[in-house]
Amino acid sequence: MKSFITKGILPLLLLGTITWLGQYIFIVDGSIDWFRFMLVYGVPIGIPYMFIIIPSRWDLSGTVGMAAMSVIIGAVFGFIVAIGIAVRAVWYVITFPVSVLIRKGRSKI
Repeated sequence: MKSFITKGILPLLLLGTITWLGQYIFIVDGSIDWFRFMLVYGVPIGIPYMFIIIPSRWDLSGTVGMAAMSVIIGAVFGFIVAIGIAVRAVWYVITFPVSVLIRKGRSKI
């Protein structure tokens, strides 16, 4: 039961909370802005995968641009990881109860 909660329920609750809080950011004029949608999901999950390159001997605009590009690349990678987490959590939530029912059916025989 512990693995059901940690692998199935908690990731879905995390993604649901991100959706609930992030809807004020990625919904613009009643429609979804897909770039903001990607950033809302990608930044919280992609933070461990972000790499910030701070170039030496560059001016301020080049340094800020490089940092922004690194954050966007990390957000894209985090968005892909978020999709994988969501698919795995939904799969686990669907298959876990079925496997429990199959095991209970075998133990009665």
